[in-house]
Amino acid sequence: MMADLSEAHRRLLVDAATALGTFLFLVLPMVALGLPEGTAVFGWSTLMVASLAFRRVNPLLAVVVCAVAGTGMVLQVSTPVPAMLVVLLVVFSAARHLNLAAGLVVIPLGIAASILGPLSWLGRIPEGHRFLAGGLLSLLCLSLMTNAYLLGRRVAVQNHVTRLDETLAEERFLAGARSAQEATELAEGRARTEVARELHDVVAHSLSVIVVQAEGAKALATKKPEAAVEALNVIARTGRSSIGEMRRIVSLLRGESDASFGPSPSLPQIPEMVAKAGPRITLEIPEELPPVPDSLGLTAFRVVQESVTNFLKHAGPTARATATIVCEPEAIDI
Repeated sequence: MMADLSEAHRRLLVDAATALGTFLFLVLPMVALGLPEGTAVFGWSTLMVASLAFRRVNPLLAVVVCAVAGTGMVLQVSTPVPAMLVVLLVVFSAARHLNLAAGLVVIPLGIAASILGPLSWLGRIPEGHRFLAGGLLSLLCLSLMTNAYLLGRRVAVQNHVTRLDETLAEERFLAGARSAQEATELAEGRARTEVARELHDVVAHSLSVIVVQAEGAKALATKKPEAAVEALNVIARTGRSSIGEMRRIVSLLRGESDASFGPSPSLPQIPEMVAKAGPRITLEIPEELPPVPDSLGLTAFRVVQESVTNFLKHAGPTARATATIVCEPEAIDI
């Protein structure tokens, strides 16, 4: 609201300065010429020029003031005066700044001015030439009025189209920004889901292996101390490995640029992972493993890891399992 008021004040000041300049340039010289109708010329010309001060802030008021001044000139001034050029600028401004319905008010006023004005100038023209002169002058005035009105409407339409284009571009930008934000949020959600899954796989498997090995070490502590020591070594290696993986995942979440990331686990790491789970799981896997994409190798590793974890958690202390991996050209069967 404050911005609109300041813009209106700025326009009013500029147009008032334009009106003053026009007064000094078009009206005052008429006084110096000493015309017989000098008082009427000065008064109505001043009023007509004053309408320029409202041509953008209140175009309808400018039209009314200009029409009143023009009526006075028709009644009291018998010759055209330079101030009448203001009419063209007022007509242009009305067509430019008023909506189409309000701007139509200018048309009948312009037609009337184009006819009545020239008729009031015919007093000094010989009677035999008045009809032709009046017709030519009326056509000239009507042509000037029409061009001023059409030019104003053209500028108004162009500005309206420009505003529509700017609004459309802004809407497209906002829609693109919203789409990018939604895509970012979706990607972040997927990343959080993947990280949560990774953490679950790492922590759940490692803890299951540690629990199983700890129970075995407890049972073997008195009977086979060397086996208990090996179980404790497995627990230590599993814990260190889990801590390393968790540190890498946390570094990824923090976005640390200096974090060192090792290769993702794949098919070659499956035997070591199954061996840590203890002798109750037998692994059948080809000696020569084919090269596979990182995503496929990680998926196969996580599937076996989750299966081993579930076995250790739910199958009971005496259960046994066999993990079989068959690598075919089209698929990996687990």
